[in-house]
Amino acid sequence: MRRKPRSIRSKIVLALLAPVVALTGLWVIDVKASLTDATALRDTYNTRDNVSLPCDRMVAALQRERTRSAEFLATPDNNTEALGTQRAATDTAIAEFRELSRRYRGSGFSADITRARFADMATSLDSLSLVRAKVDARDAALTEVLSGYTSIIGYAFSVSNAAATSSDPLVERVMRTMVAMRRAGELLYQEDALLTGATTAGRFGSGEYLQLVQIVGALRFQIPSAGSTLPAPDQARFKSMLSGPAFAALRSAEDQIIGKGRTGGPVGISREVWSATATLAAGQLFAFLADGYDHAVTFAKQARDRILLRFGVSGLLGLLAILVSLAIAVRIGGSIVRRLSLLRTAAIELARQRLPELVRRLRAGERIDVDGGALRLRLGDDEIAEVGAALTDVHLSAVESAAGEAAVRYDMNKALVNIARRNQALLDRQIEALGPVDGADARAYQLAVRMRRHAEHLVILAGSARSRRGLGASSLADILARVAGETEHAERITIGPIVAAEIPEYAVTDLAHLTGELLENAITFSAPDTPVRLSARGEADGIVLEIEDRGIGMSPAAVEETNRRLAQPREFDPADSARLGLFVVAILAAQHGIGVTLGPADGGGIRAVMTLPAALAVPEATSTGRSDASRLVGMAVRPGHRPRHAPAAPDRVR
Repeated sequence: MRRKPRSIRSKIVLALLAPVVALTGLWVIDVKASLTDATALRDTYNTRDNVSLPCDRMVAALQRERTRSAEFLATPDNNTEALGTQRAATDTAIAEFRELSRRYRGSGFSADITRARFADMATSLDSLSLVRAKVDARDAALTEVLSGYTSIIGYAFSVSNAAATSSDPLVERVMRTMVAMRRAGELLYQEDALLTGATTAGRFGSGEYLQLVQIVGALRFQIPSAGSTLPAPDQARFKSMLSGPAFAALRSAEDQIIGKGRTGGPVGISREVWSATATLAAGQLFAFLADGYDHAVTFAKQARDRILLRFGVSGLLGLLAILVSLAIAVRIGGSIVRRLSLLRTAAIELARQRLPELVRRLRAGERIDVDGGALRLRLGDDEIAEVGAALTDVHLSAVESAAGEAAVRYDMNKALVNIARRNQALLDRQIEALGPVDGADARAYQLAVRMRRHAEHLVILAGSARSRRGLGASSLADILARVAGETEHAERITIGPIVAAEIPEYAVTDLAHLTGELLENAITFSAPDTPVRLSARGEADGIVLEIEDRGIGMSPAAVEETNRRLAQPREFDPADSARLGLFVVAILAAQHGIGVTLGPADGGGIRAVMTLPAALAVPEATSTGRSDASRLVGMAVRPGHRPRHAPAAPDRVR
């Protein structure tokens, strides 16, 4: 099925609204991105409170339990009070982490990774009971126990590292730096746990010295490296702390232990000295880290404020730009559509109403003010206005052409009327010169009458009035008898019953012309040896006059087309001059309200039916018309016959 074409209005609206829609889409994307970033930064609070801080507290508890376990393994007696107390604190921290981690509301890919690390952490915590069982049974080496705790703590750091992701680079850098520094601090706690066990036992166990050397090397490298990504002010404070007395004492103690110690040998430092040294250094480090997450949250708040400010400014400006663009698009589009609609309406009105009406008036002989009737369109000063001006020029050219054509037609009609009337005058004189005719002279008389009727065609074609002598009204029988006698081959015409009626003076000549034209048509298109019957009968709505021949007839389509032309006479087309008689019949019939139709006759041929309205056929008040009608009924017309009441010559048209 063919799709209905789009109107120019829809195309213009689409062209103007497309940029506005695109701008709106970009604005929506920007707003959505800003809200997403702001939401992600808002999640930093949630991450800190429900993941980072609970995880750090759990790690700290595990680190202290690891140290108490090392101390327990190095002590000969079975005093488990300190270890039990720490284990209870660790269980509380683990329970808190599990509870708060359920409240985590992060979104996106990084949040999915964080939740996966929660599951890994839960599995790792299940192994804590096995490590504790080995400690209680004293059937595991110190390094093995320390490794078990360190593995669990490592999973905890993987959770913190996954949760450190942020949409703001500065916030993520601070969060990851805090995690990295806590990982480095974990080395300090591993060292403390290992040396707590060694100093309590008074010597290094199997593999403990080598592990200490590795921890010290990693600790001295990772702690300075972890702080290198801190913001400039925090980095300065961190370097100052590392160069301070606490960490200097820690490095001195480490050098002393490594320099004197060996596997299976003495530690070289007392438990009290090491505990004081390690506690001071670790305290400073974790005091520095205590507000690290708060710094990240502060940066997140600042970043969120910047995003919200940007959202407020860009969102408001974008919305304002959209509204202005929409208003401009509506104004421009409405103006273009309105002017195009006005131009379209004017063009349609010009083509379908104004020009046809103007041409009709010009052809009817009216005088037209060309400039006053010109199309005037106010469409601005752009290309649309130029099209409107061109349409005005087309209108003026069409009017001028029509006026010129009408003038030529008028002059031509005057020439035709002058020629026709000159011919009519000569033919009238010729008919009068013939006088009473009979025999061979009858043919000359009939041809002269026929020529006069054809000359009158030109007068009718030109639309000029036909002048008459004013002979008064005439009976229908006399008119029909006279017309039949004036027709060539009149001997073939048989006059049937004729109703007694009188025709007014103004219609006598035209009715005779109509009847003569139809009789001539019937005789011309029927065989020479066939009759043509002429009759008239009265009916309720007037008089019906019939002319019936026995000719070749016409096809139904031709009959329908001819009747249509007879019922609706149109302007004469010179290309259709072969049917000039049909045009004249239609014009005369329309002028007097006479209905003319053709139809098939019984036995073949064509029957022409003229219906005279009641106003055109007045019933006769005397018996003269009735006796004339009775006398003519059933007679064959004698060539050249002139009825007693007929004038010596038909009405002529000058």
